[in-house]
Amino acid sequence: MQLKPNSRAALETWLVPTWDSGHALDEERFYKFVNQYQNDHGFSINEADLRDEIKRTAVAKGRPFGTHQENLVHDCVSLAYKILDFLKTTGR
Repeated sequence: MQLKPNSRAALETWLVPTWDSGHALDEERFYKFVNQYQNDHGFSINEADLRDEIKRTAVAKGRPFGTHQENLVHDCVSLAYKILDFLKTTGR
């Protein structure tokens, strides 16, 4: 998956060492990534490709990646899909 530069930067910003902690600031960075993704790529999303891209980026940054992180990425990408669908449906 080729993310545009601003989306790539937002993904990198989200994937700080605590990205998988569930902390409110980590969630905020995730939402900012979804917002930037929508600005750059519109409302469509290839969930499998985005999951792979998040995993590749996290691993490249030296983040641990086990079952917890796999489940989190799956949940986050599913949520991103729902957010984008909501925004598209409501014309936002």
